[in-house]
Amino acid sequence: MSMYEDYLMLLSPPENVKHEIARYKKASARLIGEYKSMNSPAHISVQHLERQKPFMADKNLELMEQDFATLPPVLLHVDGFGHFPHLHSRMTIYANIRTTPASDEWFKQLKKKLRIKKNLTPHITVVRDVPEKDFSTLWPHFRHKKLIEPFWVNTLTVVKRDTFDAYAKWEHFKNFEFKHKVGAGHTIDELELLKAGDPDQIDLF
Repeated sequence: MSMYEDYLMLLSPPENVKHEIARYKKASARLIGEYKSMNSPAHISVQHLERQKPFMADKNLELMEQDFATLPPVLLHVDGFGHFPHLHSRMTIYANIRTTPASDEWFKQLKKKLRIKKNLTPHITVVRDVPEKDFSTLWPHFRHKKLIEPFWVNTLTVVKRDTFDAYAKWEHFKNFEFKHKVGAGHTIDELELLKAGDPDQIDLF
């Protein structure tokens, strides 16, 4: 067992969303070559805990299972693309998660359970930490895209890796289900209507 491990808590979208984001990743690679997040499956990062003692961290997380079960599944929507800067003129392009009163309240409750105090802006990274030159090549292709995709999330996934192993890969640790009854207002009809309203989402570069 490792002396210290890093833990990443994430929300994983369904396969159709992963597939769509993967297509944008591949289209980007055709223009700028390989980049850091090119092969990373689509996900929404929630919390990154670094340098944790595995015995204590594993036990503490497992004790939170009942807490997570009190949350309902949440309906989220990919809605276009955005970007943010890093140090040294580097940039990240991401798929935006639409802000709604329901999703805001849901993430507020999740943050409370995880004791997260900093701001959390849910997003799905597409192209991570690339030079400004590559960003300038890619962003004109993303800025007006109307990718809109609704999806349900009913599980929090935790992965972990050895803190001090530079080549360590993230390994699955545990899934926590959101089991509380879903509130009114989210219907199959709503999902179908949203999907029908985005004829441009399959157009790539």
